Amino acid sequence: MPDILVRNIDDALAERIKTIARERNWSINEVIVHVLRHSLGFGGEDVARREIHDVAEMRGTWNPNESAAFRKALEAFEQVEGTPLFVDADKPADQAPK
Repeated sequence: MPDILVRNIDDALAERIKTIARERNWSINEVIVHVLRHSLGFGGEDVARREIHDVAEMRGTWNPNESAAFRKALEAFEQVEGTPLFVDADKPADQAPK
């Protein structure tokens, strides 16, 4: 297999390549070859599906413990006593639903 030397890679690109290598436990060369293969259409995956997967990774997901903690925090808001933050402009604050 031929070797190709790439020069003048900016710092941001180099850092992103290193980050991906660490996250996936790959070598820097494996990351670069993977990126080249997929960007040139040799990845063997459906482009539309890849985009959906990429968006899913960017948004992140919560594990069950995080989801439960969030639900518990929301329940605490439902039990706060006092005047609601948002009151119907046509009704006085003391008639707002509780």
